[in-house]
Amino acid sequence: MPEVSEISKRELLDKTGISYGQLYRWKRERLIPEEWFVKRSAITGQETYFPRLQILDRIEAILDLKEDHSLEEIREMLASEHSRLIDREKVKELGIVPAKLLDRAPALKKKKEFKRSELAFLTMLDEALSKRRLTNKEYDDLIGRSLPLIEENESANMVVFLLKATGKFYVSLARENNQPIFDSGIEVVKSASLADLVAKLKIGRFETDDDSVDENSPPSPSSSTNGNPKIVNIRL
Repeated sequence: MPEVSEISKRELLDKTGISYGQLYRWKRERLIPEEWFVKRSAITGQETYFPRLQILDRIEAILDLKEDHSLEEIREMLASEHSRLIDREKVKELGIVPAKLLDRAPALKKKKEFKRSELAFLTMLDEALSKRRLTNKEYDDLIGRSLPLIEENESANMVVFLLKATGKFYVSLARENNQPIFDSGIEVVKSASLADLVAKLKIGRFETDDDSVDENSPPSPSSSTNGNPKIVNIRL
């Protein structure tokens, strides 16, 4: 019996619209880790299952990138560069993270350089919390608590979880092939592969999950005011 956090190959192909051939070509090209293909017994014989959140995020990233990049380029984007440092002024110039957030949050004020993984993570926070009811202090505290996790546990095989419990937000990390299970008291607001976030950051593609935000809540201190997803054209 598959885990709740898994998705079958058949459901995956139906949900994403990709073909069997594409899926296995991307596996051969090492865009999708071989260990994600898990065979289990099923009523009809044997079925292949995948970690649901990770495979859906990975396929979304590949589909976003494949129009403008070769499979080799995509593999490098997904696997590598989130440890490269970008200086503070360049971050401000590109508008990757709101300048007022960089200058306000204690965990960011004195940083002179940022890793790609840190910037991708901060962009994820800004998008996911853009219509949540957070004060500056709550937002800054969340960054202060969570940024060290990204700095200390950087890996292309890490998944980022933004969680909400009893009105407070938390961040958790997990290896991609070890999907954590949460009790009903915690709301998973957003989860994404850190490598896929970095790949999307390179092409400026971030989208807000409309189903996970409260439209009646005012925007967070660092979000854009027009309510639209923030599209940043980035070439690093």
